[in-house]
Amino acid sequence: MRNKKTSPRQKLKHLAGQELVSIIMPVYNAADFLVESIQSIINQIYKSWELIIIDDASTDKSSQIIKRFKTRYPKKIKVIRLAKNLNRGGDACANLAFQMSRGEFVARMDADDIAHPKRLEKQVKFLQKNPDIFMVGTQAWVIDKQGRKVGKKDLPLSPKDIYRNYAVFHPMIHPTIMFRKNEVDSDELYKIRFSANNDLLTFFEFLKTKKFANLRQRLLYYRVHGKNDSLTGIKEKYFNTLKIRLLAVKEFNYRPNFKALLINLIQFFTVALLPEKALLLLYLLAKGIITPQSLLPATFRLKLKYA
Repeated sequence: MRNKKTSPRQKLKHLAGQELVSIIMPVYNAADFLVESIQSIINQIYKSWELIIIDDASTDKSSQIIKRFKTRYPKKIKVIRLAKNLNRGGDACANLAFQMSRGEFVARMDADDIAHPKRLEKQVKFLQKNPDIFMVGTQAWVIDKQGRKVGKKDLPLSPKDIYRNYAVFHPMIHPTIMFRKNEVDSDELYKIRFSANNDLLTFFEFLKTKKFANLRQRLLYYRVHGKNDSLTGIKEKYFNTLKIRLLAVKEFNYRPNFKALLINLIQFFTVALLPEKALLLLYLLAKGIITPQSLLPATFRLKLKYA
């Protein structure tokens, strides 16, 4: 009897003894933090992975850094360098990487963050033990330019709580997610319909039929450095978010409760009335990126510490 041919994916899985994870990393002018980010993937305890990097026509030293890693790990790292910037954010780049991915599971990673060494291992184990869960994220530490912890992100754990909270905020930390590739029906991961927040739009559509969960552990160091996309254009991004929430009700049969409707009303008037700088401060406080204590003068903080 002739042996059946083994597909490349099956061969990788067999050689590693583990499910293959495809990690998607869009990159645009991230040279200041890119080495740490890629190295954190290299350092993963879980070894059955491929890293797919889409360089969105970076103009800094990102391309040279990526080339060095590609030379050292040619079988583990795939690279596409775009000749022209897509100018549509990381999600459009992530779609290109998604089409190249071969893994049973797909994970997102940002070029300025750092993954905990056990991130992939814990997420894969969770998905293996919970076949009804489509996507799993984690909690995160917030770090500054120098890598110092300055805050934390705490998000709901259960599918029920995550579903309910989608009406008022995004309860998954995007660069922590891992999901099952075979449950995505399209060649494109993200539906690109807005100038920003297309991950929120896409996840609302997934919520129609799929369950999300978050692990309790903080398995990502989420870096805030002043140039994060999420920290610019707060008003524009909020109104995009509001449009997407309304679209989710209309097209995806999402059902917010009365409390969520009330919170949306408060959010609307807050965003409409406050200036951009004040909104940024509120956003940072609400997301746990900064703490109220950090806003106090240094001398007063010391007095509180030793009181």
